Amino acid sequence: MTTPSWTRIQLEKQADEKSDNGKTGLVKVDAKPPGCWTVILPFVTGPRLLRFSVHDKDDKGAGVPMKWRLNSDEECGADGSIKGGTKTGALVTSAALGALVGKVGGSTADLPDASTAAATGGSGRKLFPVGSYAVVALTSNDSGPLFLTMNDGTEGFATHSGSLWVLIEEAPL
Repeated sequence: MTTPSWTRIQLEKQADEKSDNGKTGLVKVDAKPPGCWTVILPFVTGPRLLRFSVHDKDDKGAGVPMKWRLNSDEECGADGSIKGGTKTGALVTSAALGALVGKVGGSTADLPDASTAAATGGSGRKLFPVGSYAVVALTSNDSGPLFLTMNDGTEGFATHSGSLWVLIEEAPL
């Protein structure tokens, strides 16, 4: 078995950040983005592997929490809330509430779509749970912006707070 040769992806500077995230490969993902999704890369295409890992240090090396809040009563990490389970209407129904989730394709305005085609990429989007660690294979048919966010229904985003720092790496497929 061959181990992939991972390299950090080059990230563009986030609009609200003064630091150059491209140097570290780390990106800040807010639990309460302006829409439902945070744009991580303007465009990514397959085939390739993407590896995501949540870190306890920011792009300057300062320690940061590895938890965010679903609401004032519930804190969870990137793997989500075990007591929250799943929720009809969540952005990614195969992930726990509060989990870090991602998608390739679509837009910042995409809302949950209950159709099987949408969940499996038939809508031009590839939705996937990330959690605290994931490797996602992009096929040659997968392309578009890369997004990350906290998994919840749209009505829940108003109560979110906090952020996570995520390292994203790539390897050829």
